[in-house]
Amino acid sequence: MSQAREARRAGDAAGALAFYREAAGLAAEPAELAHCLRHVGDLARETGDAETARAALDEAERLYRGEVDDRLGLANTVRLRALLDDDKARWRDARALYMIAAGDGWDLADALAECDRHLG
Repeated sequence: MSQAREARRAGDAAGALAFYREAAGLAAEPAELAHCLRHVGDLARETGDAETARAALDEAERLYRGEVDDRLGLANTVRLRALLDDDKARWRDARALYMIAAGDGWDLADALAECDRHLG
């Protein structure tokens, strides 16, 4: 995952995607897998591979909702899925999840503002 983060910071989306895919294949725990899949989805979305993005984000969301207790991770995953399809229902869900995560002490003003912009 550190190689994926380095590639991402360097602007190498394709390289970061390959590293996150590899990390997902090696993930030993559901939380690690969900995290990697969220990044695979984000990078696939950025590189124009909507089918891969959708599959990765859907699986990450399933893990976050069922096995992994990470409210911010879930909110970020739903946000990415909303971006992918410009889906108002997902934007509403992301906003509600960000509100819950904000209760955990996260400063999510920017995330909430983004949701509001997409919701009109």
